[in-house]
Amino acid sequence: MCTGIELILLAGTAASVVGQVQQGRQQKEMADAQAVQAIQEGAYRADAAKSQAEKIRRAGQAQVGAANAALAKSGVKLGEGTPLEIQKAITQNSEQDALTAILSGKRMLSSAEMEARLLRKSGDNAVENSYYGAGSTILAAGGQYARGGWKDMAKGE
Repeated sequence: MCTGIELILLAGTAASVVGQVQQGRQQKEMADAQAVQAIQEGAYRADAAKSQAEKIRRAGQAQVGAANAALAKSGVKLGEGTPLEIQKAITQNSEQDALTAILSGKRMLSSAEMEARLLRKSGDNAVENSYYGAGSTILAAGGQYARGGWKDMAKGE
């Protein structure tokens, strides 16, 4: 039959084990929530980059139109020679800027996905470590009990 001290030792060990496991699970939940937030932020930034690329393309088209209008007003024949080269240069530059914006957005999304994987891994590690901590607590309590340490505790030693 268990004495009061043994029951206290058992209850304390159980409380410690449950607390350690619960702490690991809470850390995992927090890491998972942060991972979701990182993915959402990365997707938002990628979408914003695509939107920016479309604005750049539209601005390039507007610039081509303005250049063509100015050249036509001055009597220059459009679609060949210098006017064509100007149109190509404006289009090429705006497309390059648009693609740079899209690439930047993809890199931000990729970075967010990597951050999310690391956060999830840290949550998994927290749970695993909590199990090791709980197991260690159980073993330490068992060792103390086997050595008769609970008797020393009862005597105040």
